[in-house]
Amino acid sequence: MFRKSELFLAALWEALKMALDAMRAHKMRAFLTLIGVVIGVTTIIGMMTVLGGIKNAIDTNMSNALAINVFQVQQYEPNIGIHLGPRHEKRRPPLEARYADAIRERCPAVRRVGTEVWEFGQQLRRGGLETNANQQIAGGSPEFSDNNGYYVVQGRPITVEDDNSARHVIVIGEDVRKALFENVNPVGEMVRIGAEQFEVIGVFEKRGSLLGQSGDNFSWIPIQTFLRIFGKRGVFGDRSVNITVQAWSAQLYNEAQEEVIECLRVERGLKPGQPNNFAFFTPDLLQDSFNNMTGWIGYAAFGICAISLLVAGIGIMNIMLVSVTERTREIGLRKAVGGTKGSILRQFLIESVILSEVGGAIGIFIGYLIALAVNAQIHYPAPVPVWSVFLAVMFCSLVGIGFGMWPAVRAARLDPIEALRHE
Repeated sequence: MFRKSELFLAALWEALKMALDAMRAHKMRAFLTLIGVVIGVTTIIGMMTVLGGIKNAIDTNMSNALAINVFQVQQYEPNIGIHLGPRHEKRRPPLEARYADAIRERCPAVRRVGTEVWEFGQQLRRGGLETNANQQIAGGSPEFSDNNGYYVVQGRPITVEDDNSARHVIVIGEDVRKALFENVNPVGEMVRIGAEQFEVIGVFEKRGSLLGQSGDNFSWIPIQTFLRIFGKRGVFGDRSVNITVQAWSAQLYNEAQEEVIECLRVERGLKPGQPNNFAFFTPDLLQDSFNNMTGWIGYAAFGICAISLLVAGIGIMNIMLVSVTERTREIGLRKAVGGTKGSILRQFLIESVILSEVGGAIGIFIGYLIALAVNAQIHYPAPVPVWSVFLAVMFCSLVGIGFGMWPAVRAARLDPIEALRHE
């Protein structure tokens, strides 16, 4: 038994060397045959690695999107990507700040309720210094920082007194601090938004960036001050506030959501059977949306890979048929000196698989380099998924065996006498 295993391994090694010699003898032909395999494997390795890095970034940032046990009530459904806006959705009435008072009064599972509204495309100035023109200004109640997990590391947050008096005070993000106060303590200094002057009372903790978008490109002012400056109407009509709600505990999280739904349905005059005309946002929902989106991207990557491997397989079969024709006399000679059909079949199958696997190895290497380059740009590197490498190797083996089988069978079936007569 041991002797048979040794003979089989020796025959396998000999077939492997002959396959490599055949590839070296026809380098250009082998290269052109491998292009499809390389493209397919590069696509699957590169795409899966990049998506893995982005998913890690999303998971990390979404887990910190709100404070613990917090959910947000919005006018429209949260989504990833370009939001098409109210023109493309059934018009819903805006959420009003008074709903927060109703939630406080009638929802015992709720610990804290805050309101917020946003204005985009603003610029802050201090003397001759200015920020970029894409600043986000949040008008928020005193619960804004606690409910959103935005921590003030210098100065203080906005208080109830600041909000009730509509004071011109502001808590700035790290991007604003760097642009306007690089070497100066900003607390107590003045900044301008348009013609309005604000006293800086605090600075937020640095949050970093996600997919190239800064998480520190915003500032917070009292919501009453915000509404006086920017008005109660926005681009799409009356402004809708977002309501952030914190449950007392994780055990009461779902109960708090049910209480808020019931409260808002009453406040908005919805009848039994009518759907909710408001939406909830939680980090889990956004992560699920992202996973659904990347799932389709993954299917597309598999589709490209499958098409490329199909084209590559046809090329491998064609080149192996040419190889059988070119080596007909060699096959006849091997059979004449005792070569079996099995050894001939094994020889050509190994050559076909080696062709495919060499292309797969090149594709894995290129895909890894692409993934490194892309992940370096988005600052969320992820290792190449081991399962994708195994999948690529398996696909390459199947392509090599599947498309190399017919040429190998054809070679094994050649009549040795006819083969020796071949010119």
